[in-house]
Amino acid sequence: MNKIIYISLFILLVNNSFGQYIPLMNGYFKSNQFYNPAAAGMNEHLVGYTGLRKQWVKINGAPSTQMLAFDSPMSNQRHGLGGIYYRDKIGVTTTNGLQFNYAYRTRISRKMKLSFGVNFGLENIMYNISEIDLIDKSDQTFSKEFGSSNKVKIGAGAMLYDKKMVIGLSINDLIKQDKFGNILAYAQYKKKLNREWVFLPGLLLKANYMLISQAELSLQMSYQKQISFSLGFRTNGSIIAGVGFKPTKQLLVMYYYDYIAGRLRKFTSGSHELTLKYDFIKQYRSSSPRF
Repeated sequence: MNKIIYISLFILLVNNSFGQYIPLMNGYFKSNQFYNPAAAGMNEHLVGYTGLRKQWVKINGAPSTQMLAFDSPMSNQRHGLGGIYYRDKIGVTTTNGLQFNYAYRTRISRKMKLSFGVNFGLENIMYNISEIDLIDKSDQTFSKEFGSSNKVKIGAGAMLYDKKMVIGLSINDLIKQDKFGNILAYAQYKKKLNREWVFLPGLLLKANYMLISQAELSLQMSYQKQISFSLGFRTNGSIIAGVGFKPTKQLLVMYYYDYIAGRLRKFTSGSHELTLKYDFIKQYRSSSPRF
């Protein structure tokens, strides 16, 4: 049975995945440069990210993703640069990608900014058929044991934001041969409840060229900017729970667990994700109590 599930999962992912440019992770509001190049440099200082996601635990060939990224504004704060490396393994397929983001932002009011961004990416896709235990050894579809292909990808995005709100829209594969690539739209609002608690509701919408769409609602509570709790719901029935904490002023640690709904629930205990964010902010010290 495991062999059948393995091959079925591989075929399902190849035909029905979002063809994701950057593999989607849950902490998108903390690291939305992954999905929208217009977000590069929006933090007004150098920021580093790293992430690990293990999807559909206990299922052979389930997606596994690793990421490493940075972004920073340039000296005049109008321009932002970012870079992302990612490795995504699904079944017998391993994708290694490198993406560069550029953003230009302008102030449209005293508090609000409008940002436009573009990205350029290189992607290498490799597959190893020897990892599959074939039912029919003579199937010519799998006659070539190893293979590799390279792709060039270009995307664009826009983002409107201030200290309380962010709205973003991006397309991550503009040079796709047949139709457009994935479209991502998201919004988040920040509501300060009192001196200690902040409420942050958010919405993410995804659609691709095969007209496969998905919506995700996230609800987050933050306490004294040190600890956060989040709960999310996807239209496929999945539930996402997360917790974040800051052991230092510069380091943010986030963990997410996905409760998988639907038919896959019989074969998996869920998905796990760990993300680290580090803000390279200068720390100032003074020996005088006046300061």
